Amino acid sequence: MLQGAGSSVRRLGVLSGHLTRHAVSAAAGRKFDYDLIVVGGGSGGLACSKEAAMLGKKVAVLDFVSPSPQGSTWGLGGTCVNVGCIPKKLMHQAALLGQAVRDASAYGWRLPDSVSHSWELLTAAVKNHIRSLNWGHRVQLKEKNVDYFNAQGSFIDCHTLESLSKDGSKAQLTSEYFVLAVGGRPRYPDDVPGAREFGITSDDLFFLQKPPGKTLVIGASCIHNDITSIPSLPSDHIFSSKNTCNQMPP
Repeated sequence: MLQGAGSSVRRLGVLSGHLTRHAVSAAAGRKFDYDLIVVGGGSGGLACSKEAAMLGKKVAVLDFVSPSPQGSTWGLGGTCVNVGCIPKKLMHQAALLGQAVRDASAYGWRLPDSVSHSWELLTAAVKNHIRSLNWGHRVQLKEKNVDYFNAQGSFIDCHTLESLSKDGSKAQLTSEYFVLAVGGRPRYPDDVPGAREFGITSDDLFFLQKPPGKTLVIGASCIHNDITSIPSLPSDHIFSSKNTCNQMPP
């Protein structure tokens, strides 16, 4: 499974500085749709938008997930909620429970000789929990009077953003200030033959229709290390604790 540093933090910092330098003079005497527009609906963007709204500002959040090369997409909440910490911890707990079942007889528990595991039930439960979190984030934004747009944003000028929705519709939104909290996505190494054809990224792991079996994890990021910490589920489900973890070049 492949994971790379998909963040463009340095470029975003340059853009943010450029916008800030021109904001004061350009904003003089101009009325905007919003006081603040946050681009990105992950943990940072959601927290920022809600705090600003609590301070009396008119705020909007734009969040959009472009499908991965495998076609995976998800809802509001960012990487942690959808394809990171939350599903990883749930699957890790499933693996721990499996290990506990295997050890139970040594502690006096009388269990059937054969205990099976359903990948389908596990992934369905994980998806349902994540959907509840997606919905919860939308409810929280509504309660704080933050406008939510499931759309991509691109700058037209220092105070104007064009939103592009999934259905292709466009709209222009203006704001005095912007916060860019777009996070990052995994990348496929283009110099590795077969990477796209035979590999998946962490964006696709939790959407698999069947267990992957023993898996080589390439990279050493936070998500990598979390994934390789998951013990094997019963049979050949998910990951062997003997997986190799190699650092991808930047």
